[in-house]
Amino acid sequence: MNHYFGFMLLLCCGWRLSHAATTMNDVHNAEQTTTTEMPNTTFSLPVETQRCISRPGNGQRKFLAVPMYSYYSTQIAELYIVTCGKAATVTVTIPYSSFSKTVYVSRNSSAEVTLSSSYMVSEAYVTNKAVLVTSDVEVSVFLYLHASGNGDAIALLPLEDLGTEYFIPSSSASGPKKEFAVASGLQETVQLTITVSGHITYNGANYYTGYNISVTLGRQQVIQFISSSDLTGTRVLSTAPVAVFSGHSYYYGFSGNFNPIFEQLHPVRNWGTFFAIFPLFNHTRDIVDIIAADPGTVVNVTNLGKTTQRSLQRGSRVQLTLNNEITVKSSKPIMISYVFQDSKSRTFVSAYDPFLTTVPPSLLGLNYYQFYTKNIYYSFLMIISQASSVSGFYLDQKPLSSYSYWVKESGGFWAWEVSLGKSEGRHEIYHKYLTFTIYVYGVESYTSYGYSMGQETHHPASLQCLSRGAEYSLPYNLLAAANLKVLDIHLEDPQCQGELEGRAVLLKIPFTRCGSTLQHDENGKSYYKNTIYGTIPNTNVHRIEIPVKCELDSNQTINFNLFPQIASSVSRGGNFNVSLKLYKSASFTDPIVEFPIEVDLHSILYLELVVESHLKDLQILAENVKSSPLSNGTEKSYNIIQHGCLQDSTLQTYPTTDRRLQRFSFHAFKFKDVPGVYLSCDVVICHNRTSANRCAQGCLSSRQKRDIHNSDSASLAVGPILLNKNKSSPGVPPSLFVAAVCVVGVMAVMGLVVQRRYYKKQQYIKLHNYYE
Repeated sequence: MNHYFGFMLLLCCGWRLSHAATTMNDVHNAEQTTTTEMPNTTFSLPVETQRCISRPGNGQRKFLAVPMYSYYSTQIAELYIVTCGKAATVTVTIPYSSFSKTVYVSRNSSAEVTLSSSYMVSEAYVTNKAVLVTSDVEVSVFLYLHASGNGDAIALLPLEDLGTEYFIPSSSASGPKKEFAVASGLQETVQLTITVSGHITYNGANYYTGYNISVTLGRQQVIQFISSSDLTGTRVLSTAPVAVFSGHSYYYGFSGNFNPIFEQLHPVRNWGTFFAIFPLFNHTRDIVDIIAADPGTVVNVTNLGKTTQRSLQRGSRVQLTLNNEITVKSSKPIMISYVFQDSKSRTFVSAYDPFLTTVPPSLLGLNYYQFYTKNIYYSFLMIISQASSVSGFYLDQKPLSSYSYWVKESGGFWAWEVSLGKSEGRHEIYHKYLTFTIYVYGVESYTSYGYSMGQETHHPASLQCLSRGAEYSLPYNLLAAANLKVLDIHLEDPQCQGELEGRAVLLKIPFTRCGSTLQHDENGKSYYKNTIYGTIPNTNVHRIEIPVKCELDSNQTINFNLFPQIASSVSRGGNFNVSLKLYKSASFTDPIVEFPIEVDLHSILYLELVVESHLKDLQILAENVKSSPLSNGTEKSYNIIQHGCLQDSTLQTYPTTDRRLQRFSFHAFKFKDVPGVYLSCDVVICHNRTSANRCAQGCLSSRQKRDIHNSDSASLAVGPILLNKNKSSPGVPPSLFVAAVCVVGVMAVMGLVVQRRYYKKQQYIKLHNYYE
């Protein structure tokens, strides 16, 4: 990224320490005030923030888990499913022993599924023990592993965050049982190529550094490798996204305490280039491993104001003892793992064990997380952000200032460490204007756990053009690179600002306000235009400038998101009217006159086409009737009538004595994952029913010649029609259904052309280097 979007090198500063209610000189003194109870002061989250972010933390619908081998034969795995604003029905399946369990989780709650030691993965061969978690709504899932008072925890990644390239972190002095596991999800066949660093024995053969191991996985299968060798830099490549877990069956810390430690790894595509790393618990002997994926990776480590530089090759590493806070900046993406191995006597516990977690890139993160803690531990939350104050943070619906916390600062980043006591269940942490990353960890006598959050898949900028306006999603890391805040992002009208949504800034762009203008080009096209700016506060200097267009092309269907009522008749110059009406029943005596209407899925729609005229020699024909998704215009359509021929299997015709009238019925339906559809109708009106004309021809193949003499055409419309959210069929998620619009078919000289327009999205981003 060039200097225009660059930011100042982070300067390493000294510790800053503060507390919401008391003055403390050091972390040890702070621990004297720590209690096992949550604060009893009640605060309410502001009304505008009382909502779940669309993707809370790592929330999604499908997850893979692998309970890895532990030194302890009594180990069990506990899956905790956490919901946000919606209740969830969640199913956990394991092909091994045909395990399947379904749980219902109410909104803002959690549920547990326990797996016995028989489901632990300890085999050095392919087995079908991969755990698949499937939910009908977005959830977060956490895996706790326990064995005789020892264990660790993992925040599981959803399937969309998995990848095809990974590198394994390990250690040469941590005990004899290093291990990693690779799991396949829904694919029937996945080919793995594992390039060994160290030594692995597999299928009776020895594989050393540089050797390749080839493995084929099927649906929900997993392979685990265990070695006494340091496996750092072992590369995993796959033909489809897989889940990779790494750890040690028992890891020895400095104090001699040992613990099974585990972590799910992030794929190379989600690695980062800047990290602010703070020791948990003010430790001075924890370990961080920096691993590169590409040759020629230059890594700069700043420690107490002094910067050292290392050059790494593919799979190589730098291992550091974390004496204090550091910043790490690299020329290419890197992975950093953190081994919590120091053990200091605390007022609440005398000694505790190690755990393993990854370090999220500090310029990423979200502005909302939900996480889970268990009351067998003294749990803590560490927040890493560029916030210099706790103002704006809300933990479990209360201001962060109402909790016991400690804060450290380094190079423009702050670490807020919060005591949660011995708490059990779901928690949430939120900030309205800033993204941040978190660590969740806990200790008890000779045990511990820890995991991090904030390294999910990066989603690029996107523009969505709707009927009354547009929405633009701007990645937050673009702001961080330009040293801007959410309140610095606005439209042409500076009062129209963006809102932070997860890890992106959402800008709602109305077409009638906020500086939007309607313009026309030399080709006769029309479009709405606005510009997104990132402005340095109190100046007119823009670091971000993104022109956006929503273009209107003629003779296309508008992309409605808010449904207007559509007229049901078209005038024909005083000679006649053509109408399309919906009725409630097959009697065709009870027309629907008010819109929008709601229908049940699989109910029947009754349509009537009529030429309203005193002329007796008119005739009508529905030439083409098709449906297309509301969000996609005509890109994905479904034919109901084509060339006058009936196409839909549920379509029924109703005989009439008047040829100026056609009646149909068909079952209501919906497109998958779209808010609605249009019904587009090419209608032909013929003037002489006794002579050869298109109406008399009826159903024709696409190659047959059409007689358009003595014919007119018309444009008809009716709607909208929505799916009844309270009466949808079992297993069918409620959603919007159809808006019926009939678009003209130009069939004769006297045809009436009614133009409709759709918004075609265009975006021009001047930050070219961001996408390179």
